[in-house]
Amino acid sequence: MKKRWISSTFLAAALAVFATFPAFAAGPGQTEDPKPEEVTQEQWNRLNDHTIEFDELPDLVRYFNPNIQNIKQNIDVSLDDMKYINDQVRRQIMDLQDDADKLKDSGGLGTKEGMDQYVQLNINLKVLKVTADSILKSYNYMNRADSSVKSNITFAAKNYNYYADQIMIGYNSALSNKGMIEKIVELSNAAYEAQVLSKQLGLATDANVLSAQKDLLLAKGSLIKINSTIDNLSRSLCMMTGYAADAAPSIGGLPQLSDETIASLNLEEDTKKAVSNNYDLISERHASSGKTTTGMKNKEQSVSEAEQNVIVKMQTYYQGILQSKSAYEAASTAFQKATLDKDKADRSYQLNMMSKIQYLQAQMAYLKAQGEKDSAYNTYYQAYTTYQWAIQGIIMDSAK
Repeated sequence: MKKRWISSTFLAAALAVFATFPAFAAGPGQTEDPKPEEVTQEQWNRLNDHTIEFDELPDLVRYFNPNIQNIKQNIDVSLDDMKYINDQVRRQIMDLQDDADKLKDSGGLGTKEGMDQYVQLNINLKVLKVTADSILKSYNYMNRADSSVKSNITFAAKNYNYYADQIMIGYNSALSNKGMIEKIVELSNAAYEAQVLSKQLGLATDANVLSAQKDLLLAKGSLIKINSTIDNLSRSLCMMTGYAADAAPSIGGLPQLSDETIASLNLEEDTKKAVSNNYDLISERHASSGKTTTGMKNKEQSVSEAEQNVIVKMQTYYQGILQSKSAYEAASTAFQKATLDKDKADRSYQLNMMSKIQYLQAQMAYLKAQGEKDSAYNTYYQAYTTYQWAIQGIIMDSAK
């Protein structure tokens, strides 16, 4: 079965993007971060427990991702500025109105200069009132939960959340193969030592020793590579969730999918939601048609094609879930057999009925089966999350 690895291209791109994150706030586990009002103390404690769990990613991104926090801060600053300017204009309106009232009450309108001044005051009042109303309207719109500004923040957070999901799945995929590679190194080292001993006894040649040494070096190289991949993915996930560069939080595994969860999927209803929520489709629907017959027809056709594309994607993603589920079940069965074989090898080795190399080979077969089972589950879970993200309106090229 083909193993699902996070691509080196994606990893390089992710690291390039995440490396540009500006320092914003303290991050998870730091007392400087105040608890948001909408979060319970229990939830906040869990987000700050120095452990990254898969189900925590949406909130970790929302409350700690540096880019999201900077976007929110910039919007908050803009809103504060607008409110301040609006307050200043309102005060100026009150002052001008006061001046106009005093001029009128004092009988100043009886002179040409007084009347001209009064007229000018009222003109200025009208201009300032229009300005204040415009500022207040913009402020209220930007501050609405359904404003395009807030929607853009939501979309940005979803995008970061999507990539955080992919990184964590990739991290678990790499981690699931590390044990097998470590056992290959151990086996290769035992084989090399055996060849060195055999040569000393005249039972092996220099070529045999060099060949075994080459295998050992290749195995060590693979271990260095997998450790580097795990480290890079771990650091990327930390940056995505707001942890400092020198932080080392524990990273949890993937949630376990139940048969009931998969059985409850409703492709027809989920597809309707995906079509309704898809961000590309929303943009297509709001695109200008130029108010011409041709433009309207082209827009209608473009929207229809985009909707069909989402429908086809959902069907593909759903089939991907079923196929990867079957592959995972087959890998689980193979792992059960490998477990029985390992138990048998354990007993044989304890009774001196098996050599060390044979025993290491048996252990490697077990770890290989375990790695394939875990890798199959990671692929299965990724297929499920791809489907779920499509429902939420996110369809990425990497998820094709």
